[in-house]
Amino acid sequence: MNNQEPGTALGNILVVDDTPENLRLLSTMLTHRGYSPRCVINGQMALRACNSNPPDLILLDIMMPEMNGYEVCQHLKSEPKTRDIPVIFISAKDEVFDKVNAFAVGAVDYISKPFQFEEVLARIESHLTLRNLQKQLKEQNVLLQAEITSRLAVEKNLHEKNQILQEEISNRLAVEKALQEQNLLLQQEISQRHYVESALLKSNQELARSNAELEQFAYVASHDLQAPLATIASYAQLLEKRYKDQLDSQASKFIGNIVHGCTRMQTLIDDLLEYSRVGRSQRPFELVDCNQAIQQTIANLQGAIRDTEAVVTYNNLPTVMGDTSQLVQLFQNLVGNAIKYRHDAAPAVHITACKQEGNWLFSISDNGIGIAPQHQQRIFQIFQRLHTQREYSGTGIGLAICQKIAERHGGSIWVESEPGQGSTFYLTLAD
Repeated sequence: MNNQEPGTALGNILVVDDTPENLRLLSTMLTHRGYSPRCVINGQMALRACNSNPPDLILLDIMMPEMNGYEVCQHLKSEPKTRDIPVIFISAKDEVFDKVNAFAVGAVDYISKPFQFEEVLARIESHLTLRNLQKQLKEQNVLLQAEITSRLAVEKNLHEKNQILQEEISNRLAVEKALQEQNLLLQQEISQRHYVESALLKSNQELARSNAELEQFAYVASHDLQAPLATIASYAQLLEKRYKDQLDSQASKFIGNIVHGCTRMQTLIDDLLEYSRVGRSQRPFELVDCNQAIQQTIANLQGAIRDTEAVVTYNNLPTVMGDTSQLVQLFQNLVGNAIKYRHDAAPAVHITACKQEGNWLFSISDNGIGIAPQHQQRIFQIFQRLHTQREYSGTGIGLAICQKIAERHGGSIWVESEPGQGSTFYLTLAD
């Protein structure tokens, strides 16, 4: 039964036979029944036709010069582009061996000559229907896989929400328990007064500690800004030395660099002071190009880099969601430490990043003095120092600041090092 729309072929059939009469008969028959036949007279032409425009089905003669039908079929089944095209052999060879060989090379059917038109048409329709069903099955399987993936995502989301709900329930139970304890304390006037006095004393101690940390943090902020100030001073020295009595384009460039350095330093001072007062920045995250963050870091440390002849290199770095000022500060602290804690050789610092389990893993490697294994966790605690001020200046808070910034960005920081072998600091940031 022919249900195709007017002007639409039932299928594209490639007919391969070295007998012109057979080609005419099959072409006429297929065209009359609504198919779109293409006819070729040898195997090479068949292969070219399949590669240029793969048909829906192939009627293939066996006995042809140069390349027989078996060889053509083997070539078709060896290529990904044509291996799924159904091949029906039409041949005067009617031995069982011939048919077995035809199926062995990949044919889906075998019709003996002389053939009956209705039989050929029935088999073509059957195999085209089968192929269409297979295509539909693959498409439905893809849709099913997508549906499964979507449902798994929904289930995961529900599971996470359920965990959050369980945590909320636990928190509320803890609050209720605490309120009950508070109520008992309120019923005892003397115990309640002791509790209030103790809490007040503890709060005062915490406030005093916080104020001390805040003052120390402000000192560190001013200390960490010495490198950009050295840059400004260096440019001023160049102007004084080279252009005392004249101003040309080069001198104007130096003056522009000084102005830019001052503006940059003022912004950094404002940001750091705000961070020190708040304890945790409230600025919303934005897209941060880490390449630009490293460039800003290098600019801030230009004085120290020039004085030590340090070399700071980096690969192409990603863009992440974060606080620009804090990420610059983090990289500046790590690179600044790599320059500070150095051997006699010029410092060499290299920064890379790679994707790891949905996060970006940064590594900051140097050729410095290294860190003993027993100190590699302690250095991230506030006010922890491994050297005297005479050996290396500092406050012991820089790496603690780095850890706070990393944690605020949903990541972590650690170090791998051996004394005398340099250090590699690893930092994870959310994608």
